[in-house]
Amino acid sequence: MEYVTLNNGIQMPMEGFGVFQVPDYQECEDVVYHAIQSGYRLIDTAAAYMNEKAVGNAIQRAIQDGIVKREDLFITTKLWVQDYNHVQEAINCSLDLLELDYIDLYLFH
Repeated sequence: MEYVTLNNGIQMPMEGFGVFQVPDYQECEDVVYHAIQSGYRLIDTAAAYMNEKAVGNAIQRAIQDGIVKREDLFITTKLWVQDYNHVQEAINCSLDLLELDYIDLYLFH
């Protein structure tokens, strides 16, 4: 896996797995889990995709199954335009749905 070093010193994988247009909960959880099993370490989702909970479950399964540790993953999600006036609440919601203590990269969608 190749990485790029961001300006804050964090290393981000140069290749990732995105879940845009994977609305089915079980399908999304399964494909993310299998992507992690296959070696993907950057997982990209967004609040607007309505699948952060499935992504979070896949991440937790992969951690529980010993495939990865949380610090091995780089998780990206995005703020949807309707939440621009409520950024902190949106971040907290994404953290809850993803079942994570932190998000590696949070983008304005």
